[in-house]
Amino acid sequence: MDIRKSSRAIVINKNNEIFLFRYKFDYLQKNSAIWITPGGSLEEGESFDDALGRELFEELGVELNQEYMQIYYRNPIYILKNGERILSEEKFFLVYLDEKEFSYCNWTESENERMSEGKWWSAEEIRQSGDEFFTPDLLKILQDVTSGKIPNAPVKIA
Repeated sequence: MDIRKSSRAIVINKNNEIFLFRYKFDYLQKNSAIWITPGGSLEEGESFDDALGRELFEELGVELNQEYMQIYYRNPIYILKNGERILSEEKFFLVYLDEKEFSYCNWTESENERMSEGKWWSAEEIRQSGDEFFTPDLLKILQDVTSGKIPNAPVKIA
């Protein structure tokens, strides 16, 4: 089974909202569109920290000037359309940003094909939404982070 390593950002603003992208997973058997955090796969020889900086620049137009703390991780198995199984090693870093609008001009070809919109989500909007999110733990994650319950070591999420 192949392993896909990725860095992801839990991006929070001063209004206690989380930023998510709508992403179409057209290469998976499930072939659905869900709301995901900014981030993506590590490139050859790249660290999780380096990938986080590169991905936030590509997807949001934001340049990071410090290292960020990893607070969550998960290791889902995805099944591709051809039946191949991929183990995804995902590390989530806490990033505070207050930008109202981000730049999407650095999106890769793949991002342009699969990502449609970005949106700040409040806890109440997540609670009331019928949309699918990258983890069923999203509401708890947002509530914990915005109330100061930030893990000292990475915690596994669904």
